[in-house]
Amino acid sequence: MVKFSENILLAPESEQVCYCLNITKGQIQHAIAGGADTLAKIKGATGACLAARCKEMNPRGR
Repeated sequence: MVKFSENILLAPESEQVCYCLNITKGQIQHAIAGGADTLAKIKGATGACLAARCKEMNPRGR
């Protein structure tokens, strides 16, 4: 069973947030720090949410 933090703000950088493509919180934070200031730019920089299977693969079911 996959363990995850209930509150993503308190999660470590290594915590997976995109289960489709194994993108971590740290990768998303790095993209933001690098100038990605919209969801589209974050997706482009990280590849997050591009496989469209998040609800299916996320242990939170969302």
